Amino acid sequence: MEDKKKELITLLKENEVIKFGKFTLSSGKESDYYVDMKRAVTDPEILSKVAEIISEKIEGLGVDKVAGPALGAVPIATAISLTAKLPLLMIRKEKKGYGTSKLIEGDLEEGDSVVLVEDVTTTGKSLLKAIDAIENNKGIVKRAFVVVDRSEGALENFKNKGIELEPLLSIEDFQ
Repeated sequence: MEDKKKELITLLKENEVIKFGKFTLSSGKESDYYVDMKRAVTDPEILSKVAEIISEKIEGLGVDKVAGPALGAVPIATAISLTAKLPLLMIRKEKKGYGTSKLIEGDLEEGDSVVLVEDVTTTGKSLLKAIDAIENNKGIVKRAFVVVDRSEGALENFKNKGIELEPLLSIEDFQ
């Protein structure tokens, strides 16, 4: 597994996913680096590597579904769905005001065991919202994975929620 982690770091570096400089994040906060995960999740080689790593980690856990919040995690969840042969759930940020008005796209049955994935976490707020959506619809979140954790509180927030968040990489892997 350590070799695959090194391969993933190399792929992310080669594709300039982690950029250093001065950046303003969506929260308005200033940062010395930017994690451009959209660049990563649109690359088939990176997606394949992430799907391979997470699929191996969840093998034998009795997982029924793989889920990802829109937008960044959907390609990752889709790649894992294809690799692990698990049905896919997509979690919207909010219910749409037309059509079926669903917050979760895909078939979540009561008691389904779900693995949640995310592209990048800071505090983990969007992923925690996705967990609430799954739990409110009677699904059970087994574990959560993130490709890159910015090391700004997500792990602690998940620990407080009682769910293990496993980063494949943290920002320290690039410094």
